[in-house]
Amino acid sequence: MSWYGIDAVDRALSRTKKALFEPFNFWKWAKIAIIIFLLGGVSSFGSSSNYNVGSEDFKNNFPIIEPGQMPDLPFGTHDTAFSYIYPEPQLATLVVVIVLILLLALIFSYVSSVMEFVFVESLIRNEVKFWAYSRRFLKKGFNLLLVRLAIGLTLLALLGIAALPFAPRIVESPADFAWPVLLGGFFWIVGVIIVLILLAVAINSLLSLAIPLSIYQDKGILSAFGLIFAKFKKSWQEVLVYWLIRFVLGIGIAILAIFLFGLTALALGLIFVILDGILYFLFSSLVSEFFLWILLIPVIVIELILILGTVFFLNVPLAVFLKYHLLSFLEAWFKDAEIPFFDIPAQRPETGVDEPEPNL
Repeated sequence: MSWYGIDAVDRALSRTKKALFEPFNFWKWAKIAIIIFLLGGVSSFGSSSNYNVGSEDFKNNFPIIEPGQMPDLPFGTHDTAFSYIYPEPQLATLVVVIVLILLLALIFSYVSSVMEFVFVESLIRNEVKFWAYSRRFLKKGFNLLLVRLAIGLTLLALLGIAALPFAPRIVESPADFAWPVLLGGFFWIVGVIIVLILLAVAINSLLSLAIPLSIYQDKGILSAFGLIFAKFKKSWQEVLVYWLIRFVLGIGIAILAIFLFGLTALALGLIFVILDGILYFLFSSLVSEFFLWILLIPVIVIELILILGTVFFLNVPLAVFLKYHLLSFLEAWFKDAEIPFFDIPAQRPETGVDEPEPNL
């Protein structure tokens, strides 16, 4: 068994160094930072309602209606009463909000799927052409989105099937539901969720390996995934080692990122606090308190943007290294991948002699 996952670490370090530091290019870093941000750009949304039909105000104004009786309501309050009993406007608003949230989530997921291909192409070519690559991979990104949605819905269906035996008993007789059965059902559901999470992580990892094949062998994402899965069945040991190395690298990079980002945010925060204090004392004697804060709030917002931008900027080499590790592993593990890395000399077809490496 070959240790491709371990060997890929040195190759990923070398390629990260060449791509980002030889030479250093600020705008290249900035464009990669934007790509990385869009890769994880799906936001979580939530909504809550303070509507409470059991409140004291409701009970006082609209008494409980017995079956077969009409309430004695003051004139003009019937419409209000029915708005509580039949809250169509609130329900319609809730439905619209949910639809908008789902639509935004789909849009951001689509952008993230397109950026998966843009990120790979940018690192393989060592040349970031954001708009050109984005237009090129619109269709592939859409297909990737459909595949991910299908996988997600399938996993949710499996979770629902696993919970199905317990649902009727809870609904029909919740008071008679025995604690041992309830506790056993809880551990069963938790175990199923853990297994499904691990399965989702494994599928997503194989799907990430299929993305370069989809690009450079001009295949659909499902066809490329089929090739990766067929290879996985033949040499799953190498992939397990690769996953273990990725897990260790992920922990190490997470610790490094927390330390690096925290130290950077703290240093910039202290500098900006001192700057804000100086500005406050300079302008406090010239303008009123109200206008002083009108001047300072935009400055504070700009400072927060600079801190976040710096953090994203520093995240670039960490994310690039992890992606190069994936690509380098795929290069060694899947011999027929034929990934045209920027640091591999091209060969003349008629002689097989290496051509000089291009000056990048």
